Amino acid sequence: MNEMHEANRKGWNAATAAGKVDYRAEADWRKCHKDASITLCEQELKWLDDISGKTACVLGSGDNRVVFALAGLGAQVTSVDISEEQLRVAGERAGEIGLDIRFVRADVTDLSELNDNTFDIIYTGGHVAVWVSDLSQFYREAGRILNPGGVFMVNEYHPVRRIWKDSGDELKLEFDYFDTGPHQWERSEDVPDAEPGSLPSYEFHWTVSQYIMAVMNAGCEIIHVDEFGTEPESHETGPRLTGLPRCLLVIARKKSG
Repeated sequence: MNEMHEANRKGWNAATAAGKVDYRAEADWRKCHKDASITLCEQELKWLDDISGKTACVLGSGDNRVVFALAGLGAQVTSVDISEEQLRVAGERAGEIGLDIRFVRADVTDLSELNDNTFDIIYTGGHVAVWVSDLSQFYREAGRILNPGGVFMVNEYHPVRRIWKDSGDELKLEFDYFDTGPHQWERSEDVPDAEPGSLPSYEFHWTVSQYIMAVMNAGCEIIHVDEFGTEPESHETGPRLTGLPRCLLVIARKKSG
């Protein structure tokens, strides 16, 4: 496994075990399968209006709220994440609310456990690509497991929001927009009882053009692109990012033949 991805996996496992990753408390996981709009926005739902009986895969499933929402819409869902601890928690939650989900622990740049042309829908988004060192390989794997004519949906935190320091109300650059990283930080500071320096984490910054080209190079034809949302997310402090786009949405279909 990629050493940086392995370090990130350990960080996610530790943070999940410590109860430090469920930051979107307002999006109740117990209700997402009954009301998909709790976790999927209207810009996404318009492309998911008739998925009952279809196969779907969520890559970088994390808290699995999107997984639960797609299952509630009638899809047969496979949840893929690098963190076995995240998947363990998600499995317990799925059992509690009566959902039949397939869980697969895998690095999204190597989905060899999943066959070619398997899914009607591939979803990834939120804060997934930031943890992946090779965006093109990630999306090529997504395209490989997608059925011809299937929908590839990417809804990522907008890259223009990632470049700023956490500096109160002022906008100060943390790094250049075209600096893809890796950017290293220490996760042990957020995990109780963790040894200082024991949980290095690595993040990567992808530009809008890199997202679009990676989707196209995955054998998909882009049919819709959108940027929306200006309000801050729950983890953002102060009003400094208000007015900047929060989401980058790319919808594509896998080419036939």
